[in-house]
Order: sequence, then C-alpha cells, then structure tokens
Amino acid sequence: MQKIRKFLLDKVPLYGWLAIIAIVTVNMLVYYGSRLLTSSMTHHNITSAVDRHIPFVPAFVLVYIIVAYGQWWFGYYLAAREDKKTVLTIFSAELIAKLLCLVVFLVYPTTMDRAQITGTDVFSRMVELLYSADTPDNLFPSIHCLESYLLWRTLPLLKKAPAWYKKVTPFISLSVFASVLLVKQHVAVDILGAIVVTEIGLLTMKLIMKYRDRHSR
Repeated sequence: MQKIRKFLLDKVPLYGWLAIIAIVTVNMLVYYGSRLLTSSMTHHNITSAVDRHIPFVPAFVLVYIIVAYGQWWFGYYLAAREDKKTVLTIFSAELIAKLLCLVVFLVYPTTMDRAQITGTDVFSRMVELLYSADTPDNLFPSIHCLESYLLWRTLPLLKKAPAWYKKVTPFISLSVFASVLLVKQHVAVDILGAIVVTEIGLLTMKLIMKYRDRHSR
C-alpha cells in the first residue's frame, strides 16, 4: 500500500489528487443527480434550423468518446501536477462552471432531436449504444465541451506540460466541439453555453486570486 501511495504521489501531489476527486464527484452529482429532480419537468427542445442542416456523421463517435475522454484524463492529470495556486485556479474554475451548469439544468431543462440511425456499420452501432446509454437531456450547457474548452483556455497557466500538448490541445478541443454536433448529441447553442460558463468560472477565479494576493501582502 505504501508503494502504491508513493507511486501516485510521485506522479501527482496530494492536493492534485484531491482536486481530481472533487471535480469527478461534482460532475457525477451535477450530470446524474440533476436528472432525479428534472425527470418530470418539461424539457425545452432548442434544436434550431442550423442544427437540422448539420449532417449526421457516425464516425465522429470515436472523437466524442475516445478522443474526448482521453483529452480530459490526460489534461487534468497534467493540470493536477502544477503548483497549488495553479491547481486551485483551474479546478475551482471548473467547479464554478459545473455548478452554473447545474443551475441551468434545474431551471431550464433541455432536449433535442436526435438522428435517425439507418446505417449498419460499426460507427452507427456505437452511436446506437451511446443513445441508449445517455438520454437527450442536460444538454445546455454542454459539459462535454466545457471540459475540452477549459483545458484549452488554461494552457497558459501550465508550466510543466510538454510543448506538443499545448500545440495539439486547441485542435483536439475543436474536434470535440464538432463531434457533439455531428453525432447529434448536442446543438450549437450548447457549445456557446459551455464557453460562457467556463469564462465565468475563469473570470471568477481570476478576481478571487487577485483579491487573495492583494490581501496576503
């Protein structure tokens, strides 16, 4: 047990692991817990004419699942290795953004028109499984896009991340944005909502850290 603990702490400091545990816990409570309260509420369909013209491309399910989750786990792992101030800033901004999502989920539940799956290829089958496992609610703002956008926006704060990671992250985040539309898991305004709540979270933490630095002198 001591060896495992030493191995984990050699990779990420304790405060970094606590931050990871906190955001995973809050994510589960926000995304799944809110459904317990909104299941009987009216869900507003915010699919627009623009969304109806976006094609359904089942192959992007690979980006939606594999690329996105890979980016999150590796990105938050790198963020958790930073100094305490950086970890506090990034992960607290994430928590603020997630709590804003919770408020919106409870006040204005949304739904959307999903694609009619007619293909029999492996990607279409994967989308069918995705649809069956994930009901079309808690869409606005998109938590999928929130995660990827936050990792993109906080790149300047990272001091230990490799240079290649900083170069590829914007392109990965944009591909995740595209995937949520092309597999018909979200509509365009969900991406905008994700960007807004993330920016609010980052701005809030910037103001808090400035206030803290000013009064700690």
